[in-house]
Amino acid sequence: MAYKYEDDEIECEIIESFGIFSPGIKSWNKEINLVSWNGRPPKLDIRSWQRDHKKCGKGIALTREEAEALHKLLNKILKEKPKEEYHKERNYYEGNKNKEKPGGSGQQKRTKAKKKPEPPMSLEPFYDELELVFGAGPEACKSARNTLLKKYHPDKNAGNIAFATRKTIRIKEAYEKVMEWWSANKS
Repeated sequence: MAYKYEDDEIECEIIESFGIFSPGIKSWNKEINLVSWNGRPPKLDIRSWQRDHKKCGKGIALTREEAEALHKLLNKILKEKPKEEYHKERNYYEGNKNKEKPGGSGQQKRTKAKKKPEPPMSLEPFYDELELVFGAGPEACKSARNTLLKKYHPDKNAGNIAFATRKTIRIKEAYEKVMEWWSANKS
């Protein structure tokens, strides 16, 4: 596919798609792909793409060496703050969405929401496979599964049928694992 940047035309070919790490709004996702820009050797590419890959946003392209250095740095950062702390922070902010903001009038109605069960961390890889935020409910899982199965169906990926078949199998297995847990832990 070709992109216009001012008067220059930029050619881009996605060699391999590794996945979406942040589903976005208005049909844009943050993705990691192996991309060749203007016929150059492919690089690991991190940027926002429209779901149909017709447009992309600003991003970064990394050589293997740069990606390895980034990997080491991210591992160091993530080891300093355990994953559970990130989830506690996320749950804190999500739990306080309906509460009064600092400087508010105090007139907001506070409702007590029924606390839904939190899936075990062992399900996180399955949520990643479904390209969902950890802990998303059954409805979101079903919707994500359907969207991904359409995207990676072997008939739509004729150029790489083996990859598409493996991907659809992994999506189905991830959905089954997550739904199995939700069925056993209905509240």
